[in-house]
This record gives sequence, C-alpha cells and structure tokens, in this order.
Amino acid sequence: MLGEGLSAILSSPTTLLWCLLGVTIGTLVSALPGIGTVTAMAVLLPLTFGLDPVSALVLLVSIYLGGMYGGRISSILLNIPGDASSVVSTFDGHPLARQGKAGFALTLSAVASFVGGLIGFVGLAALAGILAEAAILFGPAEYFMLVCFVLLATAGVSNASVFKSVAAVVIGILVAFIGLDSVSGSQRFTWGIPELWNGVDLVVIAVGLFGLSEILARLGAPAMSGERRSVSLRSLLPPIRSVTSNSPSMLRGGVIGFLIGILPGAGASMSTFVAYAAEKGIARDRSRFGKGDPRGLCAPEAADNGSVGGALIPTLSLGIPGSAAGALILGGLIMAGLQPGPLLFQNSQDIVWTVIAAVLVANVLLLVMNTMLVPLFASALQLLDPYLTAVISGLCVLGVYSLRNSAFDVLLMVVFGVVGYVMRTAGYPLGSLLLGVILGPMLEDNFRQALLTSRGDYSIFWGSTISVVLLALCVALIALTVVRGVHLARRKRSAEPIPAESDTPSAMDTMEPSGRDVRY
Repeated sequence: MLGEGLSAILSSPTTLLWCLLGVTIGTLVSALPGIGTVTAMAVLLPLTFGLDPVSALVLLVSIYLGGMYGGRISSILLNIPGDASSVVSTFDGHPLARQGKAGFALTLSAVASFVGGLIGFVGLAALAGILAEAAILFGPAEYFMLVCFVLLATAGVSNASVFKSVAAVVIGILVAFIGLDSVSGSQRFTWGIPELWNGVDLVVIAVGLFGLSEILARLGAPAMSGERRSVSLRSLLPPIRSVTSNSPSMLRGGVIGFLIGILPGAGASMSTFVAYAAEKGIARDRSRFGKGDPRGLCAPEAADNGSVGGALIPTLSLGIPGSAAGALILGGLIMAGLQPGPLLFQNSQDIVWTVIAAVLVANVLLLVMNTMLVPLFASALQLLDPYLTAVISGLCVLGVYSLRNSAFDVLLMVVFGVVGYVMRTAGYPLGSLLLGVILGPMLEDNFRQALLTSRGDYSIFWGSTISVVLLALCVALIALTVVRGVHLARRKRSAEPIPAESDTPSAMDTMEPSGRDVRY
C-alpha cells in the first residue's frame, strides 16, 4: 500500500508539483516571524476546494512539513523564532551564527530535520494503528501529570540556576492565565483592558521576548553587530564527520518528537523542549549548551520534524487532531468527503497511504531544497548584517501586526521585549518563560477536567498506572534537583580557599587612614 502511495505521487507530475509548492510555501512563510505554518495552512485551505482529495491533502501535509523546516531559518540567523516550536533552535543555533557558522548551522539543522522527519514517517507507516490505541489511555489526569513532568524536566534547559529557571516557568504560567476564565468568565490579570480578554497571543510573546530583546541587546553592544565575517563555500557545508558525530542526537530527538507528537494537543513545542533537556541531561560537558553546541541544535530540530509523523497518527486513526496543523488536515479530510477514524484505513486506504507517502517525498524535497538554499541564506545574512537592527525591527512589527491587524499587539510585543531584555541581563532563561506560556493552558485545562470528571476527588491524579509512574518521576526529579543543589553548594564551599592564620590580615591592617574598611 505504501508503494502504491509513492507511485501515485511520483507518477503524477501534478501531485508532485503540489507537493513541491507546499514545501516551498511552508518554508518561506514559516521563516517570517509571526505568520507560521498554521496561518499558511488556514489561508490556503479554501483553495483546496477545487482540487482532488489526494492533491489537496498532499498540499496541506507538505505545507505542514515545510513549516517545520522553515521556522529554524529566522531562529538561527536572527534569533527570532518563526513559531513556538522553533524557540529551542535559538538556544544554540543563533550562537553558531554569531560565531560565523550560519551556513554550518543551517545545513546541520536541515539534515537533523530530515532525520527526524524520516523517523516520524517510519513510525507513522508502521505503528499508526497500535500507537493510536495507546494514546486513548491518556485522560485529563494523565495529561496533567505529563505536563508537570515536562515542566520539571525542562526547567534546566538553560545554564541558569534552578531557582531562576523555575521562576521563569512560573512567570510564564501566570502570563498564560491572562484573559477571561474559561469556566466562570471572570477576568484574570486584564486590568480592565478589553484587548486582554482573549489573552496574549503566543506569537506576540515569542517575538517580543526573543526578537525585540535581541534588538535591545544589539543596541547595547554595537561593536558586535558591526563585525564582518567572510563566508567560504567550505564553511557552508559541514563535513561528514560533523554529521555522523551528531547523529545520535538526531536519532534521540526524532524518537522523542515522534512519541510526544502522538499525544493529542502536546504538539511540537513540548517535544523540542524535552529533546533539548534530554540531550543536555546526558551530556558530560553541559556548559557548552547555549553557546553554540551542535547537539543543542540537532536534537530539537529532529524532534520538531519527528512530531509531524506522530501528530498525524491520532489525526488519521482516531479523528483527533494531534496539533493545530493536524486540525486543519482533519478539516481537509472532511472537506474531501472522508471520515477520519479507524474506518479511514479500510474505506479509503489508497488516499491515506498516499498522504503517508507524501510525508517521505516532502522530507526528501525539503532536504534538497534547504541544502541548496543555505548559501543564499548565509550570504543574505552577511549583506544585511549592517542593517540587521532595522530588518529585525521591521519583521517583528510586521509579523505581530499581521496576526490581528492590532496596534495593541505591537505595544504588547514592546512590553515583552523590554521584559526579555531585563531577563537576559539578570540571567533568567527566556525559553523557560515561553515554556510556561505554552504549557500553562494545557496544565489548567486538564487539571479542571480531571476534577470535574472525579467530582472533586484528587485521588484521580494517582488513580491509574500511567499517573502513578508520572507522579513517581516528578518526585524523583524534585529529589534529584534538591540533592544536586546541596552537592553543588558543598563543592562550592569546599573549593573556597581558606587563608592561613599568619596571612590573615588584622582589622587594623584593612583600615585606610580615613578609617574606611577596605574589605567592604
């Protein structure tokens, strides 16, 4: 069936053209901050009315995959995430670009994205039916415990202290609470401003925290932004050794992205944070992360694209969208006259397997296209280097304003830009704050749904095997964090030099003639 699906795409120039058009649109649109993959799919969804079901679904899936590739471009080059799932790519991708390795970072991320997409495709083709049934086992209580585990596990994705990471996550969760309460309808943190009743858009927060704060950081260090670096063709393409040495990170990230992508609503954002935290957790030299470590770029990029195959499993097998983009694909299936669910693989298997084959074809096209465009992207960065402050400012304003044509969103972006700059200066991790914003609504909604289901009985949170395992993991993470903090504090105290008694100055020796204590 998979072979027939591949043959249906490769033997039809029209279908292949729609696939190429989709990956191109997805890549270019997602490279612009604020627009994103979902917006591109939503705009083009009405255009699929006149297409046959296969071409329409191939177009939507190709845009989905192209968006996962394209979001990394602005993340690496400009430190502006194209969407929420590409935030983690800024941690080590942008430092590589500032070191003059923009081409290397882009090529390596393209290879990692291909590996992750390939893992997602294999998992989708081989395990769609089995894993779709496993996803049903996760109810509101299990999702709540899963989100708690992810928040604890990824609190240390940056090099900041645990306290600062946790504080940033809490701030992010509080920001996610802005708006009207979904149950009671009461206002929360709106301060009487009607524009805040619907909350703050995630793109506004991300662009402000990363994009605008990057502008303020550049203004504070003009000498760095004015540097010129020569770009050689050899520097654009990473050696085979660099790819093979980072292949374990790609494989781990792809598997993590695929498994988390299966869970409806988890999305690619959670998988990238988990992949980065896992990669940093098993590394011996964790200090290199956040400073341009290729492993910190390969793992989240592979997870980002691996989540696509996972998200399509509940979408096709259960009729439950695994992500926002999956919801649009679900709409495309319904518009094509197909009924998503278990019977889809029986009644319309020719169309389903063609869509699954499109995941493989789109990944191959994206690898070739993104590798060929690396010199163009790297050269553009060099040409725009003196004007990057103006370019980033324009992209931030344009991307945020295009969301809802709202000047208030632009004002909010400025507020979060200042907050991001202050947090950078104080050493608070921006990624942890954004993680709290992303997972905050999921944390609250599943907590409430679980209590409504159990009629207020809190034992529902440890009433299943999955909940008990996740709860045990949360407790283990907290205990491990406390033990590690105590151990580091003892090492720090033991490492402090203790002066010899004969070398210890007296109180009179440390006083200047004016009587001021020099030690102070």
